[in-house]
Formats: sequence, C-alpha cells, structure tokens
Amino acid sequence: MASLSDSVYNVLKALVELYNKENSPVKSRDIANALGIHEGYVRNMLSILKSMGLVISKAGPHGGYIPTSKATDVLSRQTFSVPIASLGNVVGYALDITLIGLLSDKPFASMRVVGDLAGYVDREVRVGPLPSGLVLIGRVIKADIESLMEISSIISIPRTSVKNIMTPNPVAAKPDDSIEPYVKLFIEKRYRGIPVVNEERKPIGLLMASKLMEALYGCRKDVKVKDLMVGEPPVIHEEEDIHEAIRIMVSGGIGRLLVVNSEDKLVGIVTRTDILRRIATLEQLV
Repeated sequence: MASLSDSVYNVLKALVELYNKENSPVKSRDIANALGIHEGYVRNMLSILKSMGLVISKAGPHGGYIPTSKATDVLSRQTFSVPIASLGNVVGYALDITLIGLLSDKPFASMRVVGDLAGYVDREVRVGPLPSGLVLIGRVIKADIESLMEISSIISIPRTSVKNIMTPNPVAAKPDDSIEPYVKLFIEKRYRGIPVVNEERKPIGLLMASKLMEALYGCRKDVKVKDLMVGEPPVIHEEEDIHEAIRIMVSGGIGRLLVVNSEDKLVGIVTRTDILRRIATLEQLV
C-alpha cells in the first residue's frame, strides 16, 4: 500500500483529525503533542504540505493550520508524494507514479501532479526520492494533471538513518552568549550556521554567519546571540531516513537540518555536504 512519506502523512493525518474534532485552526504544537514529536519538525512538514496546496495557515491569536479539500482526497487515496525539481527548485509534486517500459530503450513515468508543469515541457526535471529510494531524471513530454516524463536515468539511494551521516555533537550557542567567541569559529571553521539551544540543549534557533557579519560590519559587538539568531530552526529526528532529509531540504530550499533525539535534544547536524559525501551522484539533486 503506497502512502505519503511517513512523516508528512502522519502530520497531515493528525491535522485533519484535530481539525475535524475541534472545527477550528490547529496549532503546530497541538499536532506535535498528538504525535509526540518536536514542534519544529512538525512545522517543517506543514511547510511542505502548504506548498503542495494541502494546508493553509491563518494568522492571529486564534489562527493555526487548516487542511484543504485536497488533503482529504490525498489521505483517502493513500498515495505517496514526492517533489519534482528543476535546477534545484521544487516545481510540483507527484502523487502517483507509474513506471512504463523500464526494460525498453525509452522508459517513461506517468505522474498525477500537484502543480503546473506547462512551463517545463522539453526540460529536464528530477522526481524523487520515491519511497523505494529511486530518483528519476528525465524530460517532461506532457504537462497536465496526468503528466508524462521520458526517463533518461535512474539513481538509487541506499537507505540509512540520519544519525549515520550527521556531524555529531556540534558546537552550539546559548541565547544569552556574546557573539564574540563565535566570530573566530565562523572564520576559521567556515561554519555557515551554529545551532542555538536552551538549557536543556533543545534547539531554539540558528546563528547564521550572514547575520553575524552584518552585526560586525555595523560595529555591533555588544549584541547577544538571541538578538541575531533565526528562530524555529529546521529539525529532523536522528532515526529518520536520509530520504526524508532530502525531501525536507529540497522542498524547503534549505541546506542543513538540526538532528534531535527522542528527548528533542540536539545531537547533530546533517547538511547537503554530508549527503553528497555519502552519495556523490546526488550532487545535482540536492
């Protein structure tokens, strides 16, 4: 039985159930509590669902997330969803994929698509990773609800958990720290981002090199980490498959994920580079 990627499916299912029960917008923390997972991770999944047109958000104190009519359809069909990318940008999602003539000289993929591929006819796209671990590369020859792609190559991604490729025990900042000790790290180690954690070592933000350099350029040496950090950092659980890490990176256009354990504590960082070291052929995909 095919399904959405486990994490995305579970978040969507919980959202629909909570919304049907309360008949009001659902907070990300309520979904996180229902599933027993980190709220930041839930927000990552909601961002993907929102880009697919399966979820809308409502601002304000009484706001939250609301499933669209498409969400019920996707859940009822129990179909998997994978990103369709062109030049590193997600341009749609395939809800069903049927491979045709794999043993022939010209194999094809028939896809039911969320999004508009009309502008990508005769252009190369990448579809995946599929639940099987395959990534399809080829040319769109028909763009419609039922689209058709001529496959030029297929990449197989071996399965392994994020904890096997992450950088463990990363340097982490505290929100009340001065930025001064981290300047040297950014320069010498060429870090692009340092996670910010609370007293329980749970991630609450990211201190980005660009923000720190802006502060130094403006001679703002007395600022603290909390003044510059970006909140709600993207996270992933250490037991998740790297397929899920790739989906989140591609869908969100991000290059790193903070890795947490069962207690939601920071245990590592996984980056595009980590994945590329493991699977060199994925350089163009991620």
